[in-house]
Amino acid sequence: MAETKKQKSKKQIMGIIVWFACCIAIGVALGITLAKSNVELSDEMLLSCFIGFLVWMYLHIIFHEGGHLICGLLTGYSFVSFRVGSFMWEKQKDGKVHFCRFSLVGTGGQCLMGPPEYKDGKFPYVLYNLGGGLMNFLLAAVGIALLVMLPMAEWLQGFLGAMAFNGIFIGAMNLIPIRKLNNDGSNIMEISKSAAAKRAFWLQMRMNQEAAKGVRLKDMPAEWFETITENRKKIMVTSIDVFSANRMMDRMELDAAEEKMVRLMKEDYLAGIYKSLMVFELSSLELLKGEKSVYTDKTEEPKLQQFEKAMKKFPSILRWQYIKAKILDQNAEKAEEIRKTFDNMAQTYPHPCELESERQLMQMADEKAKSFSSETL
Repeated sequence: MAETKKQKSKKQIMGIIVWFACCIAIGVALGITLAKSNVELSDEMLLSCFIGFLVWMYLHIIFHEGGHLICGLLTGYSFVSFRVGSFMWEKQKDGKVHFCRFSLVGTGGQCLMGPPEYKDGKFPYVLYNLGGGLMNFLLAAVGIALLVMLPMAEWLQGFLGAMAFNGIFIGAMNLIPIRKLNNDGSNIMEISKSAAAKRAFWLQMRMNQEAAKGVRLKDMPAEWFETITENRKKIMVTSIDVFSANRMMDRMELDAAEEKMVRLMKEDYLAGIYKSLMVFELSSLELLKGEKSVYTDKTEEPKLQQFEKAMKKFPSILRWQYIKAKILDQNAEKAEEIRKTFDNMAQTYPHPCELESERQLMQMADEKAKSFSSETL
């Protein structure tokens, strides 16, 4: 166990070093070019560089997710959703594409699709995962082509060269397997080496596709949520148990959900975002039972408070805030403000069916608050 943690720490440190090294390389290349050009950058030039950088980065997000979309369609996938930042377009149960608002910490965008049939343990996954990084390389190649073919000022050459290098870096960071980042390259590696990971990847995409159609977790096939015992070191494999616990919450099997999440918190190979969300889930369950112990106290840690702030419009976080305000803080006015925020979020949330169980839990908090006093917590 100690060796595994040591290896994981080394990989994380190496990833940070590589990231900063590339950023420094971009800055040095741009600085050298500007120094050689003897050009004094005006405020207009600096503003143009800043705006150009933002446009370039958003182009990379759009091209990356567009690459997944194109390669997915070429290999039999069906469109489900396309997101850039918090702006999302999703094909819902009426067959039409609707505009939604949704953001997920750690992601600049996401293209989700319905996978082809899972037959004899096989379905196409390589090109779909490769598509994003390949499009980043293509955009970088376009930048290099413009740099070579078009006459331009030296400072602009330096800027465009740095942006092209940045595109190559983004593509590489997506396709070189880095487990800590759980990127496209690590997805391909995990799936290619593990039948369990392949099945888990397919299941996650199918669950999302059904949710887009308005199907709640509790109404999806029970066999989709069965624990996969093989290859528990694979992030995708352990993620199925997270969905299983969420399904228990949706079915209001709260004791079973709590028991499962407590076990999952001990898993070494579970995505960090899932672990952070489960702290708030477990705190919700504690408060609904009239307790304030391990997990409610844990939500006050600086790292989790930062996570809460980053996920402030996420349904389960808003629901936890409501339960805390209603039961622990005994602050009805604050709880009502949170409910209004929840209702506003719900108007553009992509999966309205997921909000039904959240409202059930909030209603449960209303009922519990009547019988709990702050002295019992």
